[in-house]
Amino acid sequence: MPARKKTREEIANQMYLNIADIKHLLDVSQQSAKRIYLLADEIDLDKSNLPHRIEPAKVRITSVCKVTGFSLETLKKQAIKKGAIPKF
Repeated sequence: MPARKKTREEIANQMYLNIADIKHLLDVSQQSAKRIYLLADEIDLDKSNLPHRIEPAKVRITSVCKVTGFSLETLKKQAIKKGAIPKF
């Protein structure tokens, strides 16, 4: 049985996001989600200075906000409204 797909609101309330979460939350292509993920990953690696990650293959949602230019509050509010997040 396949796993249940998370809603945008559930994703917006997570602390860490993977590429699939970014794709679903921002309603972007896989390529755009991967580009956002890689930029957010650079931010996380610069700030943390830790030898390991808390969540492997995931980035902090605040780093995704910095890359996209959305505030965390805006992202969470828009996630409640289906399809309301602007396109890139």
